[in-house]
Amino acid sequence: MANPDKSPSSEQQVRLMIWTVPRSISTVLAKCLSFVDNSKVFFENYINAYVLDPVRQLEKYRNAELEEAMGAAVKDISDVAGISAGIDASECNYQWVKEQLEKAHVGKKFIFCKDMAYTITDNMEFLPKGYRHLFLIRHPLKVLSSWKRLYQSLTNLSPDKFSLTDFPTILFPKGYGFREMHELFEYVKMEFDQEAIIIDADDLLQDPKGILSALFKLIGLPFEEKILHWEAGNAVTELWTIPRFLLQGNQLGGYYQNALDSTCFLKPGALPDRTSVSPDILPLVDASMPYYEKLYAQHLSA
Repeated sequence: MANPDKSPSSEQQVRLMIWTVPRSISTVLAKCLSFVDNSKVFFENYINAYVLDPVRQLEKYRNAELEEAMGAAVKDISDVAGISAGIDASECNYQWVKEQLEKAHVGKKFIFCKDMAYTITDNMEFLPKGYRHLFLIRHPLKVLSSWKRLYQSLTNLSPDKFSLTDFPTILFPKGYGFREMHELFEYVKMEFDQEAIIIDADDLLQDPKGILSALFKLIGLPFEEKILHWEAGNAVTELWTIPRFLLQGNQLGGYYQNALDSTCFLKPGALPDRTSVSPDILPLVDASMPYYEKLYAQHLSA
């Protein structure tokens, strides 16, 4: 396997992009990996660039009641005060993110960025050089049912009042996250001549030691069991390069809070029964399954 494009940093550094879809325990993984010695963490910077896209900001909702409720939620988030951590969203465009990721980061041995695959598929030229690529996947039934519950909590609307496809792509991508993940995976293989790594979220939850030790062997880092347990709380986010508006949103909506309050990986829950979830997500699940299954067929085992 050929190496990815040469990094501007030391050859001793390990650099990893973690691509995922929402509601895939990726924040728990990011918190865990933050405790690798001499690490540098970039958290959802490409999401910021994606949201700032002027064309995407002009897209319309398909549901007036949802638009009104979400507009109120966004205003409430912007009004959250008292958070000094995080970076100003206005500076975090695609070029800026790429430049930050490609900096030397002297003194750091592990640099990683956790982000959503759908934020980069229309802007592949801004992928950073010198990184391995990891894809964190999760069954679409779990992802999409959780994604809808998140938006229910932010809007206070009942599930029958809206569908995920009522959102503009700034909040719900056209390929539901899975098509974009598969597209990025294929691009990385072709353009970087690189064997991307695929981890299933439930595998990670079931056997974190086995999966992470296998991952560390692949990327060239020594694995230490101490990273499997950590202190609860938000303090770790003060060390992350993270857009401030995401921290404001979490303070209001709590969408990262379960992960930040965690102290270890918990065992995975059962796959929801199709009759127990909002019926409108089932076509989205069915459309996403072929992409998920293609990726899962190549997933990392302990």
